[in-house]
Amino acid sequence: MRTLLVVGSYLLQPLLWLAILRMWLTSRARIKRERHDFSSAVYSDHFELRHMLTQGLVLGVGLSVVNLLVGLSLPLFWIVIYEALLTVSLVVLPTTVLPVTLIVVSTLLTNYGGALWPDRPSLGATGLNWHAVPAASFLWLLVIVFLALGHWVAHYGGRFAAPRIYAKQRGKRIAGYPWRELLIIPMVTLVPGDWFTSQWSFWPVLTLHGQSFAVLIVPLLLGVRFTVFRQAPQVVYQNLARKMLWLAAAAVVLMVWTFWRPQDLPVAMVVLLVCYGGCLWQAKRYDEHQPFWYSQVDDGVRVLAIRPGTPANKLDLAPGDIILECNHQAVNSETTFYEALLINLTYCHLRVRNMAGELKVTETAIYSGAPHEIGIVLFRDQEG
Repeated sequence: MRTLLVVGSYLLQPLLWLAILRMWLTSRARIKRERHDFSSAVYSDHFELRHMLTQGLVLGVGLSVVNLLVGLSLPLFWIVIYEALLTVSLVVLPTTVLPVTLIVVSTLLTNYGGALWPDRPSLGATGLNWHAVPAASFLWLLVIVFLALGHWVAHYGGRFAAPRIYAKQRGKRIAGYPWRELLIIPMVTLVPGDWFTSQWSFWPVLTLHGQSFAVLIVPLLLGVRFTVFRQAPQVVYQNLARKMLWLAAAAVVLMVWTFWRPQDLPVAMVVLLVCYGGCLWQAKRYDEHQPFWYSQVDDGVRVLAIRPGTPANKLDLAPGDIILECNHQAVNSETTFYEALLINLTYCHLRVRNMAGELKVTETAIYSGAPHEIGIVLFRDQEG
């Protein structure tokens, strides 16, 4: 019964539903934009919302078990600040989420803002091994954030490459692949002090070594805002995932260091934040310096995406490929491509040049009498 109480308190948190609403609006805007740019959505389902709920739950269960085993606890003061800042971020900054920044700022305010609230309840933190090591607790939180980001980016970054048309580059339209997903993780943590029991005597409490800990589920929100213009999206995110693992290792080292010098916690948090920002900046700069563009071409038509569940899935195509010929007819626009498809209403034969400049031939059966349902997303012909 008390377990249901903790779960229910999590489901009643406004922040959870605000994040879900935000992700639904983001997903709906993507679908509307794709219908405008490509006549129909590349991914017609709200996959961002599905990932947010399902993957967040899976990671939340795993991280909660680990946190309880190592004894992670966070002061209620920190949780209140974190959720307040996160709410402001979701409302005021609708295009991005600053996961590591919010954790670092909340930690600094908890450390330095105590003097501003002298009458607050006793909310001192307990650390990894049930000892008073608040510095290690906060750094452990960054460890699991970097690990969760690395796992999430490696497995889902670039898998749903939904293109977006951007401004012209040298007179031609270009496409980019934005990633605007959020991940909400229900993270079980222990809150030291007697504030919860003083308000609700029935609240679940653990007593260890004479110290009372209330059990609470905290919504930990992760987000990545990145747009790929000049590389294969999955390659970019695989490299970024490896950097997240290195950051997690660095956080472990600093966590061990703060066992001996807890006063270095603010410096350690800021260093990790700077390194995290540096990883994102480096990835962006590397993408900017690549010679390739997802742009329109004169000798063929550029493949921007492949719609799932269509005949194009059987073709050896990838975003960035250029279709030179369709059914042995040269093509240079969306219109000429579909005109060539009409030559054979049940079969599609393509001659393609990939991003590396290599030529290949691929073919597959298509829906009889419905060439527009082949599932290859191209730049639409400009009107006028």
